[in-house]
Amino acid sequence: MAYEPGDVVFLPFPYRDQLAESVRPAVVISRIDFNQRGDVIVAAVTTHAPRWPTDVTLLDWKAVKLAKPSTVRMLIATVADIRIVHHVGHLTDRNWSAVQQQLANVIDSGQ
Repeated sequence: MAYEPGDVVFLPFPYRDQLAESVRPAVVISRIDFNQRGDVIVAAVTTHAPRWPTDVTLLDWKAVKLAKPSTVRMLIATVADIRIVHHVGHLTDRNWSAVQQQLANVIDSGQ
């Protein structure tokens, strides 16, 4: 399956400060043409409240079929799509726009 930007999936997501991982939700942020080669770039989804200015509160978390109120955190990883355990849903337009805006704030060179 070729995943689309804004898809919410469950996959083994690496911890940023440990050599370990746990299955957790993430949002696909890479383009479909990139994803067709077998890798996806994702940002973490957490149930923790926003901590950083680049965190995005998912206003429509129920529409995505997440169990609890959630936040997209700009912890970014590249994983093989075969590691995806489950496709949950797709972000609403307003949530995806907010994620894209914060993603640009994190990686845009500002030039």
